[in-house]
Amino acid sequence: MRFTPSAIPVLTCVPARHEAALRGAVEALARLGRSDLGGTLRVSAPGPADAAAERLAARRAVENALHGGCGTVLLPPPRPPSTRHRNPDTPNPSAPPPAIPLQSEELR
Repeated sequence: MRFTPSAIPVLTCVPARHEAALRGAVEALARLGRSDLGGTLRVSAPGPADAAAERLAARRAVENALHGGCGTVLLPPPRPPSTRHRNPDTPNPSAPPPAIPLQSEELR
């Protein structure tokens, strides 16, 4: 993710579908007292990213650019899906197969 500041007070995000990143840039500019600035936020994530991660990366990119850096921040890798809220009746595909007790011929 890269933020390029501009004196024109309009924020744009490329591609436009990354609304969470745009919100993060707005939050960072407001927190730094620079709501008068605008700029372009370029998101180059290879796939869908978590909204919270996008906001955080955008805030960091804005802060980096306004403090004299290059304005580039890497998005963290996506988190694996949570299994906490999984239905207990649904089998877990990563679990080992259930142990099936075998009876020996002598016990039959």
